[in-house]
Amino acid sequence: MSLLLIILISTILIFLILFLNIKERERHRQSSLVTRFRKKFKSEAHLREKPKEEFLESLMADPERNIQIGLWDKENELREKADIHKARLIKYGYSTMNGETFYMESKGVVYRYNTEGKKIYI
Repeated sequence: MSLLLIILISTILIFLILFLNIKERERHRQSSLVTRFRKKFKSEAHLREKPKEEFLESLMADPERNIQIGLWDKENELREKADIHKARLIKYGYSTMNGETFYMESKGVVYRYNTEGKKIYI
């Protein structure tokens, strides 16, 4: 009887130790995720992205604001600006880019006016 009791108690202790070990690992893993999130949220790259996102949102809200596209822009910046321009054309029917105002007809045709007031389809 005492041998059976010792085996039972040792089995319970082994399971208890395993259970506590698993819980400790989960706690460390969760704190690691939180720590990584905090580091990313406070990083310089994130702090630099925030004003950029606010600027792009302000461009989207006002179709008369000029979107300046230059030769120095990177490909992803060009895509973002082009997407904003397209979205403004669809939403408002017009958008200003590089100092020129472009218009979109109901059929989706894009045009601008030349200096003489004639439509130039693009």
